[in-house]
Amino acid sequence: GIVIEAKVEKGRGVVASLLVQEGTLKRGDQVVAGSTYGRVRALMNDKGKQVKQGGPGCPIEVLGLNEAPLAGDTFDVCKTEKQAKEIAELRMEKKRQKENVSPSAKVSLEDLFSKVGEGEVKELPVVLKTDVAGSAEAIKQLFTKVSTSKVSVKVIHNAVGAITESDV
Repeated sequence: GIVIEAKVEKGRGVVASLLVQEGTLKRGDQVVAGSTYGRVRALMNDKGKQVKQGGPGCPIEVLGLNEAPLAGDTFDVCKTEKQAKEIAELRMEKKRQKENVSPSAKVSLEDLFSKVGEGEVKELPVVLKTDVAGSAEAIKQLFTKVSTSKVSVKVIHNAVGAITESDV
């Protein structure tokens, strides 16, 4: 199936809204969605009631993933947790290679603005954290439209949830 939306809720953890396209998703299944994985702890239908399984064409809320997947990611059911973890790690490695982000030296906000004013900095790196994956994608697209010939905005990290020290 496909991930519609994902968010992190206090007390419940990662909650992903999925649309089952083929087969049946059951409680206890090992799922890999994009570069995330986990065991389905609970399934809720579109009315918010707990169900044991969800079939084709059925929107389902799933609890139990290790982190929030991106909206539009496909999800698959695996036989074992080991297999799901391996697939997720492989996808994460491909994603890292694609982004190929190199860590830069620490820069204060004041230094960054002075360099932009002097014309030294042509690119503004941004860390983007939102409550749901759909918002993150919309804001990321907005940043690409806001970029000018003087300064372009580059999203170097994009995730769902609260801001942590590792994000900074």
